[in-house]
Amino acid sequence: MSTLIFGIIASAAAVFSILFSAWQIRQLTRQTVINNGIAAASAIYNSVERLHNVGTLIFQHPQLNQYFFHGAAVPEPGDEREQVLTLAHMFADALDYGLMIKSLAPGTSEYDCWDYYVAGMFETSPAIRQVVLDHPSWWPTLTPHLSEPPPPATMPRV
Repeated sequence: MSTLIFGIIASAAAVFSILFSAWQIRQLTRQTVINNGIAAASAIYNSVERLHNVGTLIFQHPQLNQYFFHGAAVPEPGDEREQVLTLAHMFADALDYGLMIKSLAPGTSEYDCWDYYVAGMFETSPAIRQVVLDHPSWWPTLTPHLSEPPPPATMPRV
C-alpha cells in the first residue's frame, strides 16, 4: 500500500513538474517576444538617430542640401567638395547600418522603408553614389542596393 501511495505522489510530482516547466517555457517565449520587440525598436531608433545626425550637419550648412536631395553633381575640388564627400561617407555609414539592422535584428525585416529610402538617396545624391562606388567593400550591406532598380512609382519618393 505504501508503495502505491508513494507511486501516486511521485507521479503527481512528475506531472506537476512537467506542467510547471511548460508554464515557464510559455512565459520565457512571451518575454523573448517582448525583448525582441524592444531590441528592434532600439535598433531602428539608432539607425534613424544616425540619419538625424547627418541631417543636422546639412541643416547647419543648407548650401549642401542640393548634393543630397536635389541631384546636384559633386562640386569641383575645394572645401565644399570635401564637406560633401565627408557627409556622403557619413550618409553611407548610416544607410549601411540601417540596412544591416533590418536584415539582422528580429522584428525589423518588415521595415522596407529602408530599401526605399536608400533607393531615393542613390537617385538624388551623386555624392553618395560616388563614395559607395569608390569603396564598395566599406559598405557591404549598402553596395548591392546601388545596382538595384528604383522602387515602384507607387511608393512616395524621398
